[in-house]
Amino acid sequence: MSQYRRLIPVVLIKHGMIVRSEMFHIHQVIGNPIDTIRRLSNWNVDELVLIDISDHDHHDMRRDDLYISYDDNTTLGLLKQISSVCSMPLSFGGRVKTLDDARARLENGADKIIINTQAIETPEFITQCSQEFGAQCVVINIDIRKEDDGSYGIYSHSGKTKTDLDLIQYAQQVEKMGAGEIFLQNIDRDGLGNGFDNNIIDKITKAVSIPVIACGGAGSYDHFAETFKNTDASAIAAANIFNYFELSYPKSKQHCIDNGLSLRPVKLDNKWFPREPIYDLEETKKRIDDRMARATELKNTPNWNEPKKMEWCINCTYPKLSATPLAFDETGLCTGCKNSNIKFEITDNEWARRKEALRDIIARGACPNKSRPDCVIGVSGGKDSYFQTHFVKNVLGFEPLLVTYYGNNYSEAGERNLRRMADMFDVNHIIYHPGVPLLKKLNRLGVQIMGDMNWHGHVGISTLPMKIAALHKIPTVLWGEHGYQDLCGQFSMNDFIEWTYRNRLEHFARGYDWNYMVGLEGITEQNMYPYQYPTDQEIFDIDLRGVFLSNYTQWDANKHLPLMVEKYGFEASKEPFERTYRTGSNLDDIHENGGHDYLKWIKFGYGRCTDHTAKDLRSGDMSREQAIELVKEKDHIRSKDMDRWSEYTGMSAEQFDAIADTYRDKRVWWKDNGTWKKHNIWDTINDD
Repeated sequence: MSQYRRLIPVVLIKHGMIVRSEMFHIHQVIGNPIDTIRRLSNWNVDELVLIDISDHDHHDMRRDDLYISYDDNTTLGLLKQISSVCSMPLSFGGRVKTLDDARARLENGADKIIINTQAIETPEFITQCSQEFGAQCVVINIDIRKEDDGSYGIYSHSGKTKTDLDLIQYAQQVEKMGAGEIFLQNIDRDGLGNGFDNNIIDKITKAVSIPVIACGGAGSYDHFAETFKNTDASAIAAANIFNYFELSYPKSKQHCIDNGLSLRPVKLDNKWFPREPIYDLEETKKRIDDRMARATELKNTPNWNEPKKMEWCINCTYPKLSATPLAFDETGLCTGCKNSNIKFEITDNEWARRKEALRDIIARGACPNKSRPDCVIGVSGGKDSYFQTHFVKNVLGFEPLLVTYYGNNYSEAGERNLRRMADMFDVNHIIYHPGVPLLKKLNRLGVQIMGDMNWHGHVGISTLPMKIAALHKIPTVLWGEHGYQDLCGQFSMNDFIEWTYRNRLEHFARGYDWNYMVGLEGITEQNMYPYQYPTDQEIFDIDLRGVFLSNYTQWDANKHLPLMVEKYGFEASKEPFERTYRTGSNLDDIHENGGHDYLKWIKFGYGRCTDHTAKDLRSGDMSREQAIELVKEKDHIRSKDMDRWSEYTGMSAEQFDAIADTYRDKRVWWKDNGTWKKHNIWDTINDD
């Protein structure tokens, strides 16, 4: 065995996107692999396993407003792009059936190939690959499941087909045939987080002399240390856990080292792959110029694209082509609805247990001598901000510090709600107000670069609470609900997902970090100070964690609003919003309700009313017929708030519309004699 044992992240790819896996058949989209693998390179991980579980060779980023895009939508094209941000040895699996398949993957960036089904069906293929490329390049993936009688079955075809092979004999056979390594995956532990099956791992490692990588079951850092201690596994691999928590890889490794295990030292930063992407200013300017040229061209194009049919969830109002990473099962039910059903099955006793778990998390960093706040809460002044503060201070009994990013786009009621929070809850409240000239620039650039004037708001609120916490060495930041978990079921309620830089970069910032704006319209690094995230070392040193309350208490915005009105005098809107029927939504951000949400309609063909009806359908607060009528009435409306935004930024409505049209998804929209059209959930064509 090598001096050092290895800790290996596994990245599962399905049609170009990373997925969370559970027992090999539940796959929820997490995001693009480029940002994640760059992050792993920044952490100096030991090795990487990349497995493409797509059922066909096509990859799709789903959106045109992201910094990352795929130049080639094939497996090899994706692998080549991934290898450009990968600093660690890379093993690649998925549809390796011939020597040419193996060779192509090695030539496009893989250091090793992983073979599963073909090795079972044609064992001599192992020998052929070993002779052609060397045993060190050949990894045999063995997918196992513990059967009811206690035996272990070997499965092929992504865990779908059971074979009659004996596990120990097969492991020994692949070694004799020339395999250099075994990658052992446990199907019935995949994604459940209940620990590794150390008994069978130990048997396999004792039966062969080649290295064995154990995978399947990691749910805590303790699980890695336990398996290293109790088996001779050369390496332990995991997928989901490394997507759940900030600095999860270095923390896992450090935990093993602290338990006396021999792993390579933790290194938080790779100078060749810094955490923040490096952008080329000239390339940035060219992208903007190209977008503006497309806007002019499209404006003068009377007919564009062919009519397309869309699909919607059979339960809620979400379309299959959504802004969120949504997936449908074979019945047509979306992952958001499936996750919601699971949430409503959580018992009162389990919610009580979760509440105490949250209390313990905050207590670990609470100030013992009361000389500073116990935690930080990022607040905008909306109903959810009131609920977060109420729950942390008046239910759990901790003293929070409130932190607000002030984007200069509050409604009158929202402004009053924000200013009352410090007095209403008797807490300290930091309100950070960037200069208005900078905010106007960022509004304009957001529309030109990614079709979203609220980029600055998303990045501001996702940065400042963590930044303030790091500066004051307060190790816990409380957030409200995990939006993608709630809307599209991106994660399970049992994952206890936490705040991460990768999530901030990819989903909040769309791949455009703070330094992307430097040099545009005279913006300097000093201007962008509030958008600069704390360093990994600062996060690591105080074990800074961002925790979502929705994982620990029953989160229902429809119940929060009347409670906050009754207890704290929260002020709801006195007039209905144009683009939704709710009256307590986004009082703190008129651009969010107006222009930002209208841009979502332009891009994907649905808006905030769809979001709200989907939630209310899942909670049983309305019928699907009512929901569809509301969507039909509200989703397409162009808000009058856009007039305010145009005057504020100096960008005319005509300029805005021309740029916005370039972001229309071809799978949703077409243009007929100068009129934009799409199919709708009520099965008619809307001449928009």
